[in-house]
Amino acid sequence: MSIELLAPGGSYDSVIAALNAGADAVYTGGNLFGARANAQNLTLDELYSAIEYAHLFGKKIYLTINTLIKEKEIEEQLFNYLLPLYEYGLDAVIVQDMGVLLFVKENFPGLHIHASTQMTVSGKLTVKELEKLGVTRIVTPRELSMNEIKMIHESSEMEIESFVHGALCYCYSGQCFMSSYIGGRSGNRGQCAQPCRMEYDIIKNGETLNSGNNKYVLSPKDICTLRILPDIIETGVYSLKIEGRMKKPEYVAGVVSIYRKYIDKYFDSKERYDVDEKDIKLLADLFNRNGFSESYYYKHNDSDMISLKKPVFRTENTEFIKFLKEKYVSMRKKYLLDITVVIEKNTPIELSTWINGERIVFQGKRPLIAENRPITEDVVLKQLSKLGNTNFEIYNMDIQLSDGVFVQVGYLNQLRREFIEEVKKFILSKDRRKKVEQKKFTKVRYYNDSIRINVLVSDLKQLNPVLKNNYVKRIYIEEYALHEKNISKLIKKVHEENKEMFLAMPYMFREKDKKILHKKFGNDLLKFDGFLIRNIEQYYYLDKNGLENNYVFDYNVYTYNSIAKDYYLSEEIVPTVPLELNYRELKDRGCEKEEFIAYGYMPVMISAGCGLKTFKQCDSKNTTYEIIDRLNNKFATKCICNYCYNIMYNCKALSLLGYGAEIKSLNPGSIRLNFTFETECQVRDSLKQYIDVFIHNHKITDNTDSTRGHFKRGVL
Repeated sequence: MSIELLAPGGSYDSVIAALNAGADAVYTGGNLFGARANAQNLTLDELYSAIEYAHLFGKKIYLTINTLIKEKEIEEQLFNYLLPLYEYGLDAVIVQDMGVLLFVKENFPGLHIHASTQMTVSGKLTVKELEKLGVTRIVTPRELSMNEIKMIHESSEMEIESFVHGALCYCYSGQCFMSSYIGGRSGNRGQCAQPCRMEYDIIKNGETLNSGNNKYVLSPKDICTLRILPDIIETGVYSLKIEGRMKKPEYVAGVVSIYRKYIDKYFDSKERYDVDEKDIKLLADLFNRNGFSESYYYKHNDSDMISLKKPVFRTENTEFIKFLKEKYVSMRKKYLLDITVVIEKNTPIELSTWINGERIVFQGKRPLIAENRPITEDVVLKQLSKLGNTNFEIYNMDIQLSDGVFVQVGYLNQLRREFIEEVKKFILSKDRRKKVEQKKFTKVRYYNDSIRINVLVSDLKQLNPVLKNNYVKRIYIEEYALHEKNISKLIKKVHEENKEMFLAMPYMFREKDKKILHKKFGNDLLKFDGFLIRNIEQYYYLDKNGLENNYVFDYNVYTYNSIAKDYYLSEEIVPTVPLELNYRELKDRGCEKEEFIAYGYMPVMISAGCGLKTFKQCDSKNTTYEIIDRLNNKFATKCICNYCYNIMYNCKALSLLGYGAEIKSLNPGSIRLNFTFETECQVRDSLKQYIDVFIHNHKITDNTDSTRGHFKRGVL
C-alpha cells in the first residue's frame, strides 16, 4: 500500500523545501486561477523549474486552478495558461469549477484531474459520477468523518486525498460567501479576507453566550492528526494533505519532515506506532491557534475545535527554524550520476551513463594529438565534475584516457553542459507531452417566451399569501419547514391552487442524511413536482431512487461559465444564475432558461460547526440565533438540527427590485424570491412589488436597507 505525502507550495522556495523534507508531491499555484491569490505564487519559469526538480527525484507537481472561472477567462486565458505546463509534464490540476473540469478533460488528454475540496463532494454517488467524467482523485471536505471516507473508498477506485494538518475553515469549503459579501473578496476566487478569524458575539434570545475574551467563535484551531494517522491511512486515504500555501518555507519544511517521519514509522512497524510529544511541540512552535484539533474525523463538531481566544504570540523556536533553513530550505538535492568518459585517439570523445536500465551516450569531437602536455585524468575529472547550479552531481567517474591526447578545457566544459542537458532531457522525456490544439466549446443559446415568478418559503405561514397569488406558479419549501405528518396534505393543498410544489433540499447531504430524508418523507418524495438541489450528491441520490423529476440546481452548485451551464442544461437540469457575477459578466455567459434570484437573505456560511453547541446550548429545535460583528452587523444563524449544520445569513437582504429591465434583458427563465424571516405581510408586499416590476414592467426604486449584492460590481 503506497501513501502520498502532499505538501503546499505557496512560493518556489516552499516547493523546494517541501520536496527536500520528504514530500512525495507538492500542490502549488501560478499567476492565475488559484485559491490562494495572495500567496507568493510561482512564475512560469519557476513552475518549469519546480516540475523539473520534482521529476528528477520521482516526485510530482499539481497545479491549483481551484477557483470558479468566468466566461472571458475560460475562453481567452485558460488554454494558453495550461498548455506550456501540460507540455512540460505537469502531473495534475486541482479544479473546483465543473466547466474547467470539462475543459481540461477535452483539451488536455492524459492530464490528471483532482476534484478540489471546494467542490464540496459529500458522498460516494458523486465520486462515481466524477470518475466517469475523468476525475482521478477526490479531495474530501474536511468535515467528512472516518466512516464516510471509508465508504467512498470501498465504493470506488478513485484516489482519496484528505487534509491531515493545517488551517481549518469554519465553513464547508466552497460554500462560504462571507468575505465576498462583506468586502467583495470572494473565497471562490482565491481572495478570501478571512473574516472568520475576527471577533464576534453569539446572541440567543437576547443573551450573550460568549462572555469575556471568548470572541473568536468562528475561528477553528489548526488540524494536527499525528496521533490518528494510522486510522486515516487504514480508512483508505491515499494522499495525506498538509494545508499552508500562505506559510513560510520553514513552516512547510518542518511540518513535512515530521509527517514524513511518522508515515515511515507507521510502515516500519504499525504495532509500535506512537507519537513523541516533542514532535507535537515542534509543530505547535511552527504555528497553532491555541492548540490543535483532530478535525472532524471523529467529531461532528465540538467546542474543543474552536480557538475562542485570540492566538497568543509565539516565541520563535530559533534553533528549530535555523535547522530547517539549513537542511531543507537552502539545500538543493543532487541527482547522482555514475559516468564513463572515453577519450581515445582517432575516436569521438564519449560520455555515458545508465539511467533506469538504459545507457545514455553522448559523443563529441575527436581529441587532438598533444604537442606539449597531454591532458591528464585529474583535469578531466575536475572539469567534468563542475556541475555548479545544476541538479546533478558526479558520484563516480570512470575515465578511459589514451596517452598523448589533448582536449581544450573550454571544450571539456562544453561537453559537460551538453551531456548533462541530454541526461536531463532523457530523464524528463517520459513526462513530456505533445502540443495540442484548443478545442472550442459551442455556446448554446436558448430563448424564453416569457418570464415567471417562483417563490421559496422557509415557514408555513409564508405560504398563505403565496398560495393566493395567481402569478406564482412554483413554490419551493425548505425541507426543515415541513413536518412528516402533514407533507402529503400540504402538497395536495398547493396542487389545488394549480401550483407546483418543489422541495428545497438541505444545504449539506451526507451518508447519514440520506437515511434521515428517507425516514421523514418516504413515498411522499414522489409527490413533489421537483427538487431544489443544494449539493450534487442529492441529485444523484434522488435520480438513483427513481425520482425522475424536475431539478433546479441552486446558486451554490456553481455555473460560472457557459460550459458548466450548458452541461447541466443538456442533462435537463435548470441552473440558478451565479450570485457573484455582475451584469456584464452574466451577459457574456448567458442566462437563458435559468432561474435568477432577485430577492432574499442569502447564506454567507454553511457550517458543520454550531455556535450553540460550542457553548453547550444545543436544544435540537432548529433555533435561530445571531452572530454580531464589531460593527454591530447581525447575521441571523439557523440551526438545521436534523442534519446538524448551521446556515448563517447575510445581515442585509439582496434586493434587485430596481434592476428589472437589466435582469429581463438577460432573458432568464424565471425570477426567484427567497423568503426566510419575513412575515406574511412582508411576503405579500414584496411579492406584489416584484410582480409589478417583472410582469407589469413598472419601475420601482428600492429604498430599504438592502444590498444589491454583486450585480453591479461583481468580484475580482
